Amino acid sequence: MKIALAFSGGGVRATVFHLGVLARLARQDLMGNVKVVSSVSGGSLASGLVVSYAGNRWPSSSQYLHEIVPRIHEVLTKRNLQSMYTLKSLMFPWRLASGRAAVLGDELENQWNISGKLADLPISPRLIINATCYETGKNWRFYRDSMGDYQTKYVIDPDFCLSHALAASAAVPGLIGPLIVKSRRFQWSEFRDGGWAEIDPKYKRLHLWDGGVYDNLGVESLFKPSIGLCDDADFLIVCDASRPLAKQTRGTKWTPGYLKASMRLVDVATDQVRSLRARMLVDHFKQNPGTGAYLRLGMKSKHDHRRRYAAGEAPMTETDVQQAAQMETTLRRMTHGEFSLLFRHGYQVADATLSTYCRDALERLPSDEVLFRAA
Repeated sequence: MKIALAFSGGGVRATVFHLGVLARLARQDLMGNVKVVSSVSGGSLASGLVVSYAGNRWPSSSQYLHEIVPRIHEVLTKRNLQSMYTLKSLMFPWRLASGRAAVLGDELENQWNISGKLADLPISPRLIINATCYETGKNWRFYRDSMGDYQTKYVIDPDFCLSHALAASAAVPGLIGPLIVKSRRFQWSEFRDGGWAEIDPKYKRLHLWDGGVYDNLGVESLFKPSIGLCDDADFLIVCDASRPLAKQTRGTKWTPGYLKASMRLVDVATDQVRSLRARMLVDHFKQNPGTGAYLRLGMKSKHDHRRRYAAGEAPMTETDVQQAAQMETTLRRMTHGEFSLLFRHGYQVADATLSTYCRDALERLPSDEVLFRAA
């Protein structure tokens, strides 16, 4: 089986939820079956952390559970990325010439130890890091060997920091500013007549924002309604860790009214696009059993209590699930309890869904061995 993963945005809430989903796959020894990961924002931070901490490789199932997850847990519960980003933006304003997301990218390297270039990403699985290009309004993608969108065209084998690609993907409007790409630094190309031809850049500067503005599920590169799954996979797992649309706007009492209104409109539009894509995916999976699963933050499912307790982990209560679903979208340091709650929720949503609806497709059932627990 060739598995494709789509990791949604949602700050560190999404990051840890996705880590729990990966733990469910790892417990069934399916990490090696993952062939492509398309991610947005907090989902990009999750895939970036996993690959970076595995030495720019995709880890085995055992390595993920016993080495990678504990290391990520330590970093996310001890380092406050959001406060350091804010502090450095104030202390070194000249660094904002490349956009506020560039400062975030530097702190991803300093605080979370994410280093290396796009070229250092593994060949398999193929990682797709999604952002939104302000100038074109299109989905901008970072790959191991290229970056760009179909209107700006592409940079082949870009000399580009992985941490800055992740920061662009996570540049939430209202919380973080864009990553500014100066076009003259790169050679641009378009594919025509069977090969790549050099072209002049169409814009002097490109402003890259959160990929969730365009597609908060990160699924566009993996699934087309009229075509189905991409050629790289035959089973798609969509992990949606977006927060339910709140009744009130983001910001504080000191946030200007116009900014609150702008942030609210972004939230409404993003939630509407996510809902439409989610319904499309669920309908496809119902009509084509065994082709994928949609995992949603806050999903309430019946669990196999006997197997849960045998594995040393009780099912989450409805209160726990609601608490996980309402956690804010942020890049701050997580408490030990918050990490444990979101990690367990991601694992249990994946386990309940895959065991109930995808048992035949997933070849063999997991054993009752105890997986890594943050508690």
